[in-house]
Formats: sequence, structure tokens, C-alpha cells
Amino acid sequence: MIRFRFPPARSARVAFAALLLLGVAAPATGGTAGDALNADDGTGAVKVCAPVAMPRWRSMTPVPKTWTFLDCMGFSGEMGASHFQLGCLFTNVTPHAQKYAWGPVVQIEKSALGKSQAPMPNCGW
Repeated sequence: MIRFRFPPARSARVAFAALLLLGVAAPATGGTAGDALNADDGTGAVKVCAPVAMPRWRSMTPVPKTWTFLDCMGFSGEMGASHFQLGCLFTNVTPHAQKYAWGPVVQIEKSALGKSQAPMPNCGW
């Protein structure tokens, strides 16, 4: 048996990434881990929250269908981001000939509450 040894921090990141991939790749059948991430049961769309720290880094996280833009904004702030972006990943090509959609990059601040952040087409944001 071959064993791979990773430093503890990398091992945790690898495990977290594997869990995220399993949640997105799991079929949308009753009781699977993917059910919580499936924003639109008919199309298989997945909501994505993207924390952004301009211009240093950005991240993308599939999130449960119950998340709102306030959840994404709060999560992004907790991750140390200065901005956030809402997105959708689609199983099938949308009318815009893409399998993804992004809203605008929005700064994390009180005025973000009055701005339109949802992507178009929208997957439930």
C-alpha cells in the first residue's frame, strides 16, 4: 500500500477540496451530499460564492441553495476578502451559450445592500 504524507495544513486543504468536489459531482438523487448544493433541482444549477481580495486573490465556493447574498458577503468578509461575487454553474448550456454566470464584483460594505449582485441568468440568488 502506498501512503502519501502531506503537511497537516496541506492535508486539511486536500480533504476540504475533495469534500467540495464530492458535493458538486454527486448525483442529485435523494439523500446525497449534492442535494444541499443543488440550487435548481430541474437544471442542476449550483450557487457559487466568490470572495475576492483585489488584486491579490479570489476563491470560489459552491454553497447551499439556502444561502443569500448576505451569507456570501459575510462569508467573504470572514475569509479576509474586500469584495465578493455571486455566481451560478449550470449543468446545461444557458440561453447565453455558457454554463456559468457571474454577477458584478461588489465591495463588502453597507451600501452593498442596495446594489444588484445577482448573476444573469440567476440560479436562485
